[in-house]
Amino acid sequence: MTTSICLLPLNRLPPVCVVVGDPLRAKRISDLLTDSSLLAMNREYHTYVGKYDGVELAVMSHGIGAGGASCAFEELIQAGVTTIIRAGTAGSFDPRFREGALVIATGAVRDDGVSDGLVPLGYPAICHYEVVQALVNSVQLHPDVSSYGVGVVTTVGHFYDGPLGNKNKLWAASKVLAIEMEVAILLVIASLRGIRAGAVVNIDNYIFEREESEKYEPQREIVHQGTFRMIRVVLSAAAVLAKQDLERNEKKKLAKSESSSSVSS
Repeated sequence: MTTSICLLPLNRLPPVCVVVGDPLRAKRISDLLTDSSLLAMNREYHTYVGKYDGVELAVMSHGIGAGGASCAFEELIQAGVTTIIRAGTAGSFDPRFREGALVIATGAVRDDGVSDGLVPLGYPAICHYEVVQALVNSVQLHPDVSSYGVGVVTTVGHFYDGPLGNKNKLWAASKVLAIEMEVAILLVIASLRGIRAGAVVNIDNYIFEREESEKYEPQREIVHQGTFRMIRVVLSAAAVLAKQDLERNEKKKLAKSESSSSVSS
């Protein structure tokens, strides 16, 4: 059996999954895995499995925006995934973090346009502390990451502004670090379904410079290099979390076995 939209086979995915917007990026990440294979593909949802640093991981693309991404996150959980880490691109509100810098999210402003249909806006979108810690530890082990921040991001449902304008100055004044389009819905769904989730993003533009110049150039080499660093960071963090889960499961099995032995004796 498979899930309805993403066609994920049930109970065949590793428990830890890295998610990205771009199907091509998912393929490129899968190329860094050993014994990688395409597990499912439908619409924008391309799912790969393989090993990194000796443990099995999944990689999946979810497209752009919270609506479609929410389908991916829900069905990953239905298929047995218990940890989801988003790796994507974002615009920066903070001049300290320019193109190629990384931002590790601790939580997200829920302006995504989807999660308010699930729970009231007062419900927080918070990253799991174990995922945040794994990402921070990972980025500190990568000396090629010279600039990174840790803090709140905002998730919005539109990319191009209309007559209502935007809230960029408000979020900058509120010390929000970056703006993107999927993290908040991931965190809300993860909390509702009882799994771990988190996110790291690569900065592809400084928002206020982009607004002044009216140019958005995410294909520059400095951005591509930042994306490559982000991928290494997220894969390392995902592998650490997967190994920790394996160790916990082994300890639980051992404790259960010892408990059974003591009862029978």
